[in-house]
Amino acid sequence: MTNDCIVLDVAGEQAHFRKPHTTSPAMTFGLPPRTTVAGMVAAILGLPRDSYYDSFDRESSRIAISIESPIRRLSMALNILNTEGSNTKTKGATPGKFVRDHRQQNVFEYLCEPAYRLYVSLDDDDLMDQLESKLSAGKSAYVLSLGLSEHLAWYDYIGRFDIESGEGAASIRSALPGENLSIIPDSGAEYVSERMPAFMRASDDGRIADGAQTLTYDRSGAVIDVRDERYSIVGGDTVVFS
Repeated sequence: MTNDCIVLDVAGEQAHFRKPHTTSPAMTFGLPPRTTVAGMVAAILGLPRDSYYDSFDRESSRIAISIESPIRRLSMALNILNTEGSNTKTKGATPGKFVRDHRQQNVFEYLCEPAYRLYVSLDDDDLMDQLESKLSAGKSAYVLSLGLSEHLAWYDYIGRFDIESGEGAASIRSALPGENLSIIPDSGAEYVSERMPAFMRASDDGRIADGAQTLTYDRSGAVIDVRDERYSIVGGDTVVFS
């Protein structure tokens, strides 16, 4: 494993990281799944679709996520117009004149003003150097979004740091991966555990899921105290990678 890590903050006005087992309402995870973080990094680098999964697998990457703004959820009903395989004119359309297909009203759950800190460590030194170069210049090959394409995002580059290892009691800034955690309960905390996609692999049809993980976090973004965990220190932040 490489011993350095790139850190950046990502934020937006809204986000939606859809839970795959929900339909209507379409519910969202409180933070981006590991697969979404991989997609965001790939977007910054301009990597082709379905080409980067091996660089973000269990053996080749380490990723951690911290919540920088309290999780706030909002549900809204949206009228969805199906344009797939339809001759309906939608550009510049006037209701009743061009749009004739039926609409379906779906309830979507959104995150309001989300902000996250991403810690990305890849064994591929070339990708790490390219990522550092892009972020340092304030560039991105593709526009970043938080889940859905309409939820545009922006980033602030924090830096590239060495990774220091530790074990024992600590206050962890990032979400905690795993299920058997030694958390020291805080009466004022609002802990949330979510099982979400973590890894993907390419297939003949594009991509398929290749594993999930459980992440536990405090919805306020506060640190989580643990009795005995393996952790890493990156740029002064104590995190746990997955």
